[in-house]
Amino acid sequence: MEPRRFMVFRAAFAGVPFGALEAATRRMDAGQEWTAALLGSAMDLRQLADQASREGRARSAAQAWLWTASTYQAASLGLHLVASGTPWWRSALRLRHRARLAYRRALALQPGLGRAVRLATPRGPVTGYLRLPATGPAPLVVLFNGLDSLCEVELHAFGEPLLARGMAVLALDLPAAFGARPRTPLFEVEAVAPALADWAARQPGLMARGLGALGVSFGGHLVARALAGEPRFVAGVAVSPNAGMDGPLMALERMRRMLSLSFNLRGDAEVEGLASRIHLGGLKAPEGRLLLLHMEQDRLFGPEHAEAFVAWGGSRVELRTWNAEHVGTSRVHEWLPQSVDWLLERIKAADPDVERTTNTWGARK
Repeated sequence: MEPRRFMVFRAAFAGVPFGALEAATRRMDAGQEWTAALLGSAMDLRQLADQASREGRARSAAQAWLWTASTYQAASLGLHLVASGTPWWRSALRLRHRARLAYRRALALQPGLGRAVRLATPRGPVTGYLRLPATGPAPLVVLFNGLDSLCEVELHAFGEPLLARGMAVLALDLPAAFGARPRTPLFEVEAVAPALADWAARQPGLMARGLGALGVSFGGHLVARALAGEPRFVAGVAVSPNAGMDGPLMALERMRRMLSLSFNLRGDAEVEGLASRIHLGGLKAPEGRLLLLHMEQDRLFGPEHAEAFVAWGGSRVELRTWNAEHVGTSRVHEWLPQSVDWLLERIKAADPDVERTTNTWGARK
């Protein structure tokens, strides 16, 4: 799939309103670059949010801030289209910071959307957002970012079908840790998975036993690590995950930029050193079940990655294939509902007889 078309699909899924996205594509057709075109739409949506706030329409303002956050994040994806040698780092970070701030404004106006949380782990604090369904206790699904996503945008969108099915969502700011000061990027999720499960067990409205996990692209790799590190993760969904990161992938400028930005690395030697450490070798096979979705037209992580996951996890890995591009962006409406249904079935099997009541709980530290 042509890069701009792929990014348009992705922006639409992440919550950029169709009219704002279509206006941006018209500006691109007239010669404007991707980032500038989407930034124009983000500013228009921000004006909508400001106007609704001034008029006391809190829910409308919150929705407009969510749209604004999605569009700032979409604008940051222009880093993939910038010519080699052209500055891109500061612009991408600035736009993602704006997206995070816009999301926080939405949550302040509509607290029921979710709340920011900070979890203590052996590798330092991990931040994210806890979102709760209307009834509880609820099974919890932990969402992990890829190299190019935000828990305030893409993970918010992935959380919607989970919440609709009565599952709680913990969207973690990993691996990039954009919200931490200083930033503490982390891919070795197996080292913090027990702390995540312990934290969940202390939340009065969450189911006591089975945890789920979901991630796409590099986030799928983190899902596998979570299952390897903690048996209380009973099921995970990994969509187009990478089994490794070095070798031919490091010849791709796009991949080097994503690794650099996510892990706060500037030099080539640092990026290559990190990439050499990202693999399944030495990782304990999971006790939980892993649903792996491989996309047959994936030009980034080909079939050798899916094969490596099956070799690693054996019978605990269920492989399904789709005729789609990387992460199945054009067919997310097909694979996402099936995946969250699969998650719910396997998590409920770990805690089947819980009486559910109205959700009135809050997050504990």
